[in-house]
Amino acid sequence: MAVELTAVRLLAPYFGDSAYVWTNVIGVILMALALGAWSGGALAERPGGSPLGRLLLFAAAFVAAVPWLSPVLGDWLLPQDLPLDAAMPALVRGSLVAAIVLFAPAIWVLGAVTPGLVVGAAHGGASLGRAAGVISAAGTVGSLVGTFLATHWLVPTCGCRVTLLLCSGLLLVARAVLIASPSALVVSAACFGLSIVPMGPLRPPLAGQELLAERESAYQYLRVVRVPGTDGAAARTELKINEGLDSYQSVAIADAVLTSDGTEGQPPSSYYDFHAIAPIVAGDGSRPDRMRALSIGDAAGTIRRIYAGVHPGATVDAVELDPMVVELGDAFFPGTRAAGVVVDDMDGRVFVARSHAKWHAIHIDAYSHQVYIPGQLASREFFEQCAMRLEPGGVVACNVGGLDAADPVLTAIARTMAVVFDSVAAMHVPNSRNMLLIARRGGTIDAKRIGEWKFGSESLGSRDLAIWRRVVAAATAAEWTTFVRGDDDDVLCDDRPRLDSLLEGSYVDSRGGAVLVVMQGDEATESTEASAYAAFRRGDARSTIAAAERSRGDSAYLRYLCGVARWSLRELESADLEFEAAMRLSPKEQLLALLVSQRAELERQLQPIRRASSVARRNGWVAVAAASVGLLAALAFGYRMSQAPRSPSASVRTAGR
Repeated sequence: MAVELTAVRLLAPYFGDSAYVWTNVIGVILMALALGAWSGGALAERPGGSPLGRLLLFAAAFVAAVPWLSPVLGDWLLPQDLPLDAAMPALVRGSLVAAIVLFAPAIWVLGAVTPGLVVGAAHGGASLGRAAGVISAAGTVGSLVGTFLATHWLVPTCGCRVTLLLCSGLLLVARAVLIASPSALVVSAACFGLSIVPMGPLRPPLAGQELLAERESAYQYLRVVRVPGTDGAAARTELKINEGLDSYQSVAIADAVLTSDGTEGQPPSSYYDFHAIAPIVAGDGSRPDRMRALSIGDAAGTIRRIYAGVHPGATVDAVELDPMVVELGDAFFPGTRAAGVVVDDMDGRVFVARSHAKWHAIHIDAYSHQVYIPGQLASREFFEQCAMRLEPGGVVACNVGGLDAADPVLTAIARTMAVVFDSVAAMHVPNSRNMLLIARRGGTIDAKRIGEWKFGSESLGSRDLAIWRRVVAAATAAEWTTFVRGDDDDVLCDDRPRLDSLLEGSYVDSRGGAVLVVMQGDEATESTEASAYAAFRRGDARSTIAAAERSRGDSAYLRYLCGVARWSLRELESADLEFEAAMRLSPKEQLLALLVSQRAELERQLQPIRRASSVARRNGWVAVAAASVGLLAALAFGYRMSQAPRSPSASVRTAGR
């Protein structure tokens, strides 16, 4: 059990620790145990009995090799430069390969030990039933000790690689006791000594990046990475959890408060910045008096830093499950933060249930396993608790991964919120895979009133103030989708968590084949170009495409606008098709130059996505090959054992009725 639990933590920097990774690891270990028990029974029937000393030696060697093999295998199965939203198939299949290659051999050998112990005890004169019972009980107690030690102490204190080396050393100690060899104890001590040898980071940063910190907490694997500025962009500090890839849990830009790119002409694309409009929604265009907010999932203090700049004087309480996130935030994400109470090592739902405070805005940005929204923070019962803690007109603002309002995860959460709150609406954060979902207690959500915000009360520099103006403009002009309550069967409840299965549809099924926008409407091309451009200027990608669909004819400019709109929706393959179609329509020289440059940048973004698909296919075939090799080895061993002479086993007499 210590090896099994540590296995998931060792794979987390490469594949995360999602339900799929857990399933792969548990499934592989159960299969390896089954094959080991079958093989061990055959070995125990040999005239010399089971070679227990050699089995323990082999198991110890396999376990000790894992910390050295895992970085090489992990980097090959899942390169760091893959985009997270396209890497799900590669993650799932890669974790299966890693579990088979790294852990199946050791668990297979360990599974063969128990039958040998039972038969050996029976041959030594012990009652067969008593021997089997005592050995089974001892194994269960050992697994219990390994479970608690690995999860609560060894991994958070020593790290997963040291934990595996200590497990290997304990297996060698067991072998030394079995064969009564002093030299074997020396080998065991050498293995324990390896545990203090520095092995470097679990996952080094990409070339050109600097690893500032690496931690293994009781909940997850965390890294703080500094990304140097290039092409005029400022340097960034990112907090990454588990596999991370191109995503991050928190971000800070050097000498800035807001977290969006400051490039002129580009819409802000960081959902953290858009969360700052929640008080404006609660105040119908202005900030409520004595503003109080709650941040569930503190994101290393990002929401509190943004509030300090955009809403100075507001109080922001924060709750974070992992104390290590708060510690890293304090150490590597400096800046002024809003005053308030910060509670760590507590689940957000427990905090809300036990609190007696009232807030104007509750921000929910809590994710489990990088991409999963915890079920207990998306149920009707939780939202009822939130509603009780809101001031009249107060809002709950959620960050939900998704490309549009049809996303299955977003739809399920929004319809559940609509059962509790009076108004629920969502907007797509430009050029991102994030949706801002807001629910209001009392009153309606009117996006136009966001535009009534009066600038001047902020505590922002010129760069941040320019970004904040664009955030307000984008939120005002965005297409907000209103949600109504779902059927009882669609509502997320504590006893019906369905987010894991919905997430698969969000991340996998939403990436369909690339197709062109069909332009077979009844409006003149010139007028639709004007309408599409107006929607494009507002940052409304869906309306841009809808306007183009009303055109009775095709044009290079419409195709260009559709390409940019679909690009912002992360429909990259379709955007590439739109640009290609525009270039075939003989665009004017200026538009052609723009298409060439845009397509070159799009190709740069498409390369890692296409590579992710290629890696997923490769990992799938490697998984099939690894499983086939293991099964063939088991069959070959079984055939060989069937040809070997056997010794009489302890007989078992049963009474028949």
